[in-house]
Amino acid sequence: MANEITGRVAQIVSDREVVLNRGERHGVAPGMYFKIMDPSTIDIRDPETDEVIGSISRIKIVLEAVEVADSLTVARTFRSEEVNVGGTGALLGSIMSAPKYVRKVETLRRGEDSPAPLSAKESVVAIGDPFERASADEVENSRSVSLWRPTVPGESGA
Repeated sequence: MANEITGRVAQIVSDREVVLNRGERHGVAPGMYFKIMDPSTIDIRDPETDEVIGSISRIKIVLEAVEVADSLTVARTFRSEEVNVGGTGALLGSIMSAPKYVRKVETLRRGEDSPAPLSAKESVVAIGDPFERASADEVENSRSVSLWRPTVPGESGA
């Protein structure tokens, strides 16, 4: 992707927001998307030769830049879905009741009903996790892995 921006998570602010260590001077603008990556890569081996043929990295979550300063960005979860919490199959005891839909917004929490504030143990994202700019395809298609390409020192994101 042109204008690749990479960096690290600098702070977890809430169950929906983190601070990234890149900002306007690195090319970040409000509305850009970033994928937070698992810092560990997984080697993929050829099943016939056992040779490492590449590596992948797990995408933890995709966030949107909502506030951008010179050297940092506040990024927030944005994906949501309609969930039936009412009748007609949602819960066994409420088959005869009408469906009741609520909009649930994706969070950084490991457990759905964890109380605020968010602790490091409860978060799917950790301080120091790497991030990189996400393409529209990655945002739309909710990819869970990305080909790992090592960065060359002195290039993008610094």
